[in-house]
Amino acid sequence: MAVESSSSTSASPSSSKADLNILCEKILRINAKIRFVGIANHLGTLLASAYRHNLVPLLTREETSHYVLQSILRSATREDFESKLGRQEYSIGKYQNVIRATVPIICIEDKTQKEDIVIEYDGKNKRNKVKLYLLLSFDVDYGVQHALETKILPFMDENRKFFSTLGR
Repeated sequence: MAVESSSSTSASPSSSKADLNILCEKILRINAKIRFVGIANHLGTLLASAYRHNLVPLLTREETSHYVLQSILRSATREDFESKLGRQEYSIGKYQNVIRATVPIICIEDKTQKEDIVIEYDGKNKRNKVKLYLLLSFDVDYGVQHALETKILPFMDENRKFFSTLGR
């Protein structure tokens, strides 16, 4: 089920966006209870998204953009506690009409010169860290935690190499 990038060594912005949209569509097909899949950068900009076929979204496009930005900010504030709690794997919020999840996507690269990259020191080497976020919404009658751990996170792990190509 892994996504294959359309370029072998270099991902142009257009092919990366197309590949991200394909990835969103593939995640959407994991289960019919998934309403929305989006991928955003660390600045809260939605890079790609997909909605379930024939779905009437609960939010407008503008509200979705605002939700994305708020989700990224909330996730970033949780990083303050990583040294004691460990890296956040995902967060889930349950509402009356929808369940939402945010999954940080971290890919560490040795060589990258892109603006979406944060330079970090891992204790041994200076590295570039690509940080993206997977944003999902689900029907309220779906076992989200189980789906994340048994379907979605394994799918993301299968595609980790794809994300590392985005920074090249």
